[in-house]
This record gives sequence, C-alpha cells and structure tokens, in this order.
Amino acid sequence: MDASRWGNPIRVLLVEDHPGFRMVLRALLESDERLIVIDDVGSADAACAHPMLEHVDVALVDIGLPGTSGIEATKRLRRLNTDLRVLIMSGSGFDRASDDALEAGADAYLEKGALHDDLIEAIVDAGERRRTFKGC
Repeated sequence: MDASRWGNPIRVLLVEDHPGFRMVLRALLESDERLIVIDDVGSADAACAHPMLEHVDVALVDIGLPGTSGIEATKRLRRLNTDLRVLIMSGSGFDRASDDALEAGADAYLEKGALHDDLIEAIVDAGERRRTFKGC
C-alpha cells in the first residue's frame, strides 16, 4: 500500500525532549508527503495524554526522555492504543537498551546518527503494517 497514492498519510506523533532536535525531525518528516506529523511533544506524559493519540499510526519516541523513559512510554502508549506502532530512537548505539525497547513493545530501534531516509522508510513501513493489520 502506498499511503501518498491513496491520499491518506501516515499519522505520526513525535516524542523528543530536545526542542532543537524535535524541530529538525519534524521538518524532515513533514518533507515526505506520505507522512503527517499530528504533533510533537517533549515528554512521555504529554504523549500519553495527547487528545489525538487514538488517531496516531506511529509514535517516534526518544529513549532518553526526562522523567518517564522512552521504554516505559512505549509500554504506556501501547496500552492506550493497542494498534499503535512505536519506533524508539537512541543516540547511544545498539546495546542492552535495544533489547529492552523491543521487549517493551517497540516495533523498531533506530540509531539517531543513522536518521534520514532510513527513518522515513521505517515510519512508512510501520504505518503501513498497522493499517494492514487493522484492515484499513
């Protein structure tokens, strides 16, 4: 399924605590017609309380959020929206955290240093898998 061809972009919630990086990520995601950023927030609590959460296809979550970690946020988000796909981002490399993220229900663990085309394709893939799963 090609989201842009159907005029139904994949809805993304961006959860990143660093405002500058969040702004850059949002601009990157919005440059792709297959995606629409529903919102960007700086904490797990803001993501979990987001009024549009039930309409989000993919949450892109930083692992190192203040307060509630990205791993705990993944668990909470998946409980609140069982169809949601969650992609965890980390700047610390692939280590034990990647296993923890996947065990928490993340669909993928992405290295921040490798973001750009890989990130967009990972989001599109996750969003399309969600829609196929739901029968959309």
